[in-house]
Amino acid sequence: MRKTRILLIEDDWDIAQITLLALALDPVIETLHVEAGDEAIRQIKDGGWHPDLILSELTMPGLNGLRVLDILQREGLKTMPFVLMTPKLGHREIATYRKRGVDGVVIKPFDPLALGGNLLAYLEPPRACA
Repeated sequence: MRKTRILLIEDDWDIAQITLLALALDPVIETLHVEAGDEAIRQIKDGGWHPDLILSELTMPGLNGLRVLDILQREGLKTMPFVLMTPKLGHREIATYRKRGVDGVVIKPFDPLALGGNLLAYLEPPRACA
């Protein structure tokens, strides 16, 4: 069975490396990392590597996480769960993001041992089994 593909959009190299290491702990997850929102849009449009879930930093230069989501929705390309990653948010912000189409939020710092399982929970039915 094919692994679950997660597209990580993260401009901070250190955070990206920690996230990639955390996701690599789960043998059913395959991760592709891009550093910018426009790279993510290109990757999805090209269709060579279609993610099952997108994990995106909220605040980035250029296209931030919400702009990436807006473009995917407008162009009919949001066919997968979209999860934001951010240092802190209140309940109001999370509710607002959910109304905009965000499926979930990962608050940093996150538990590296739980990250993969938490993200896989957004997939119904699960894409891969151990």
